[in-house]
Amino acid sequence: MENIKTTVSIPEQGLEREAVLEELRRRKAGDPDYRAPRTFSLVYYMGEEHTQFIQEAYNLYFSENALNPTAFKSLKNLEHEVVRMGVDLLHGGETAVGTMTSGGTESCLLAVKTWRDYGRAKHPLNRKPEMILADSGHVAWEKAAQYFDVTPIRVPVGPDFRMDVEGVRKKINRHTILIVASAPDYPHGMIDPIEALGALAQEKNVPLHVDACLGGFLLPFIEAAGTPLPLWDFRVPGV
Repeated sequence: MENIKTTVSIPEQGLEREAVLEELRRRKAGDPDYRAPRTFSLVYYMGEEHTQFIQEAYNLYFSENALNPTAFKSLKNLEHEVVRMGVDLLHGGETAVGTMTSGGTESCLLAVKTWRDYGRAKHPLNRKPEMILADSGHVAWEKAAQYFDVTPIRVPVGPDFRMDVEGVRKKINRHTILIVASAPDYPHGMIDPIEALGALAQEKNVPLHVDACLGGFLLPFIEAAGTPLPLWDFRVPGV
């Protein structure tokens, strides 16, 4: 990228099609190979046949606008199916609902906004809402806190790199609107003690959100394959 000249204004003359493609290829040349293992967690490459398949599927909806499912009704149907599959996978039950987002960060944003608004409705005098998360919690929660005027309260992880339940207990107060745990967390791949946190959340009447963005959808299949895992999803009271 060192030799690439940055364009800061719209050129007076455009480029031919092949010139545009060639420029894109040149810029991409310095990027890591997405097929190599060094891009794990950024790209999940499963071979050329699979890549061609998802490219073909993507191209079928390349021009449809997902912001207007009333016009493109098949997109709404697909979203509904994906949400219901996710609910079933995570044992959410018939009353669980959801929505499809653009990614992990937007999911964090919507979670914080939801519980901030719920807290406002339930406790209108709480003008300084706080949410508790571990030092291992993803940085996207800090962004969500800043966007929606919620103070993030960090607690340390224990020697096992999992969220310290007693540390959470000490931080809960009348301003607490949310506890955020991870399954697994971003830096260490550890599953926080969700069952103990769920019990604490119920005791203190505070919502518990489990961030399962990075690897959470793998956990049900790991469990189904016979590997014992601690409970972390909607089977845990308080989640």
